[in-house]
Formats: sequence, structure tokens, C-alpha cells
Amino acid sequence: MQPMPRHPWPPQLPPSFFEALAIHTQNCAGSSDATAPSGTTPDSVGDVAVRVLHRLTDGCLILDASLRCRFANAAVQPLLRPGIRPNQVEDRAWHEVLSPDWLDVLLPWVAQALRNEPGQFQTACPGCDNAAHWSLTVLPDTVDGAVRGVCILLRDDSAWERHAAELRAQQADLQQQLQHQSAWLTLQHARWQALSDGLRDAALFFLDSNGAIIDWPASAQRLLGYPASAVLGTAGPDRPDAPHPLPPDAAQALERAALLGQSEATLWLRCADGQRLWAHVVYAALRGAEGEPLGTACLVRDMTEMRRLEELLRDLNHALERKVEERTRQLHSLNQDLEAFSYSVSHDLRAPLRHISAYVQVLREDLRGHIAQDVERDLRTIENAAAHMHRLIEGLLAFARLGRAALQPQPLNMLSLVHSSLHRVQHDPALQRPPGYGVEVDIPHELPNVEGDALLLSQVWDNLLANAFKYTRKQPHARIAVGGRVQPGPQGEEAVFWVEDNGVGFDPARAERLFGVFQRLHRAQDFEGTGIGLALCRRIIERHGGRIWADARPGEGATFHFALPLRAAPATDPDAHETAAGPDTDGAATDTAGPHTG
Repeated sequence: MQPMPRHPWPPQLPPSFFEALAIHTQNCAGSSDATAPSGTTPDSVGDVAVRVLHRLTDGCLILDASLRCRFANAAVQPLLRPGIRPNQVEDRAWHEVLSPDWLDVLLPWVAQALRNEPGQFQTACPGCDNAAHWSLTVLPDTVDGAVRGVCILLRDDSAWERHAAELRAQQADLQQQLQHQSAWLTLQHARWQALSDGLRDAALFFLDSNGAIIDWPASAQRLLGYPASAVLGTAGPDRPDAPHPLPPDAAQALERAALLGQSEATLWLRCADGQRLWAHVVYAALRGAEGEPLGTACLVRDMTEMRRLEELLRDLNHALERKVEERTRQLHSLNQDLEAFSYSVSHDLRAPLRHISAYVQVLREDLRGHIAQDVERDLRTIENAAAHMHRLIEGLLAFARLGRAALQPQPLNMLSLVHSSLHRVQHDPALQRPPGYGVEVDIPHELPNVEGDALLLSQVWDNLLANAFKYTRKQPHARIAVGGRVQPGPQGEEAVFWVEDNGVGFDPARAERLFGVFQRLHRAQDFEGTGIGLALCRRIIERHGGRIWADARPGEGATFHFALPLRAAPATDPDAHETAAGPDTDGAATDTAGPHTG
């Protein structure tokens, strides 16, 4: 009889175990020609083998050639029918002791073993609801080539199978994660490739820790012209005899990037075709999770067009500065012409007017007592025309001087200015009212204080109050109201003032004309004036950084508003600071237009 094979017995069993097992099997089969190994007693060795077989955790069932049970240890219990114990199966047919389900499973394998063909397979517990999993080995027992029996070995692989299932599940999960990670990396690589290749007027490539180029995408080749085969693995830098995309100071820039994390420079780069490129280069040091250096990312952006635009803008600025200088010279020349005109007006035009007035007075004296009514009317007309012409000239000179005079800003009490102006207007003979025609002037107890030129702002109040008195002259019960408040304006908080009356009013569609020089909305026969006063007001307010406007209705009165910023506005004074139009050869003083000129 051949010795029992070792597989699938535990490998730690000694060879003597298998020899004793073979002897025991031979004795159980009634073999009379078996011989025990030299120096041993067969029964004692067989007893040892039997004890060992009973202690195995794997099941062992030995059948003879007629499939009758010869041996079964306790671990065979899962194969047996209910109610049959392993110690009850000896010398009984295997179909009497094995469960029908196991018989169906084992029958093909036992038939194979009887043909001297060993077999091994795994199966779940047949007819069981549990998750037990078994590994079975069916071995033929042969002597001289003849099959003498079958040995069925049973091993519970449930734990191993569960472990294997867990490993398979983990492997599947890892495989899925690996697939997801691979898909994500593929997507990221595709995005990076699309980004690096699709850049226009820019290039992004990478250097290793030694400064050599290790990645050269299509955008870099398109921008700088160097093929990848010519630059990969090279560190340059650019030299007169060896063109390279990295600038001459690349080594210093990489040192700064390694120290500070990033380095930038704007400089000329040489392309492969020899042309120069004005570029903004950014070096960014790359580091791993542990801080280990991974190389450097290099971003190159083409700034040639921007540099050209900057140079064009600089040239335009220089041209604009030259134009401004030229216009300044022209304005200076115009100011000189205006001064000459003012001098001519103040002397050449006023002197004939004085002669006209003087000769009218001479005529009166020569014709004393013999003046006819029509002659007196003509003389009065000449005097009035000369006086009106004199007022026009004075107003024009005042308007011209106002544009050149320097502002003298200081904190002002506007209520005090209003009272002073009202006193002057009320005592102006030209603004006296007919007997029985009264006027009520309403002035608040407080007005916002501002910063400005006291003399100029007094002229504004003089003109506005004078106009209010003049255009309410025909009202038996005239009413004039002054007001002021602080409110938000276009450039911040501002103080808004107004003068309101119930006079003749005017068409609001023509309100803007009021603030032009010599512009009037009423006939001179009805209301005297030169049309200079409101133009003066507008220029004074605008020089203080403010604004002025008017609201009115014909026959219902008018309201004139002006607003001044509460912050001091920068004065825009011309170069000339003279307050007079020019020297007066006749020694006559030149005063600004009074309130009756509006």
C-alpha cells in the first residue's frame, strides 16, 4: 500500500503519522500482508494515529472500496445525518450515515476517486441556510495500482472565505477608487494640457530643482518659437552665442523664488527667430506636502503690445503737455489783450461820456430860463443815455476784473452779510418805492456759515436783494424772504441760500438767459438795469465752487438760489491778481457795479 499523501493535511505532522495512518487503514481493511516499520509496534503506532486523527480540527472520513465507513473523527459531524454520531458510523454504508445533500455533492467526486483520480473542491453547506463554506479533498487509497478505499478530508473555510470576501470587497473598492483617481488624474491632465497648450500671449512651463526645463507645452513653443527637442533638459540661460528661452538672470531669479516662494521680473526675452519679446516673467517655487522642493513653475506673459501702448500714451501725454503749454501762452496773450481792452474801455470810452455829460450841463447853463419843453426832454434823454452807458462800462469792467482778482477766503457769518446788504439796498435812492407801497422782508434768525470772500459774496447778496426790491416795486404789498439750509450736494454737504419775492416773475424756460452778460427778460422802460448783476453773481458763486439757479412764474414772483460747498473749494485764479482794470489817467476811482445794476 502506498503512503497517504500529505495534502491537505497540516504540514506540521511528522512523517511517522502518515506511516501509522497507512498501517491503521490497512488493518481496518482486513489487510494481512501489511508490515510495520522496523523497530515499532503496529498497534501502538496505529493507536497514536487514531488519537491524532480524532484531535484534528479537519474532518476525516475513510471508506473502503465498497463505500463502507472505516473511520470518522468528530470533525466529520457536518456530513452526517441528524442523530448519527461519528463514533456510530464504523462498518456502515456511507449512504446510511451521510446526509442526502452531502451524498449528492460527494457522489461524483467519490466515483472519480474510485477511478484512482483524486479531487478537491469548495462548496457551501448543501441544504443549509447558514453561510458556512467547506473545502473537501477526496483521495483514492491504492495498493499496487488497485483502489482499496477513499479518504474524504473536510475543512471549514467559512472564516477564510469571509476574509477572502472582505479582501475581494476591499480590492473592488480600491479598484473603484483607483479608477476614479485615474479618471480624475486623466481629466486634470487633459485640463492642464488644454490650458497650457491653449494659452494666447502667455506660456507656462516647468523647471526641475536644478533649473532645467522639464516641460515645454505648445503655448511655450508658440510664444517663444523654441521646439521642445531644443530646450527640454537644458537650463540655459540665454547668451549671445546660444539663444535660450530663460533670461540671463534666471539663476538669480530662481534663488529668489526658492527663498521667497515667488520672483517676478519684466524684461526682454529673445525668441528663437531672434526677435525680442517684452515679457513679464513669474517664477513660483513648487514644494510637496513635506516641504521637499519639486521644481519651479515659470509663467511668461507677452507684454510687448502693452509696452507699445504705454509708449504711445506717453507720447500722447507729452503732446498734450505741449498743447497745454501752447494754450497757456495763448491764454496769457488773450489776458494781455483783455487788459488792453479794459484800459481802452476805462479811458477811451469813459472820457467821451464825461464830455457829453459836461456839454449837456453847459447847454443847460447857456439856455437857462429859455429852455423849451422839447429841448429839456432831449437833454434829459442825452443825460440818461450817457449815464446808462457809463453804468454798462462800469459793469463790464467789474465783470472783467472779477475773473482776474484773487479770492480772499475766510469764515463768514452769512446772516451778518445779509443784514449789511439789506441796509445798503433799502437806502439806495434808485430803489425807492412809490408812496403807500410797502415791503415786508423776512430774514431768519440763523443762516449757515460758510467760507468765502466777504466782499464778493456781499455783492451777490446786494444784487439778489436789489433785484427783489426792483421787481416788486409795482406790488402794493411786496414780500421778500431770505432763507438757507444745509443739505447733501453733488460734492458733499453744501449750504443752500435763496431770496424769494412776489414780484413780476419771468418765464422759467428762459431762466438760463438771466445769468448771461447783458441778458435781460424785461424791457428797460419797465425796469432799469444793465444785465450785468446776475452774470456777476454767477461768476462769483462758481469761483467759490458753487452753483446758482432760479425758479419763477410770470406774475407770481421769483426765487433765486445759490449753493456753496461747506468745504473750502480750491480757487482757480488766473495769473493776474490786479483788482483794477488799469491805471486811470483822469484819477477817477473804478468801483464795482452796485446793486441797482442787476
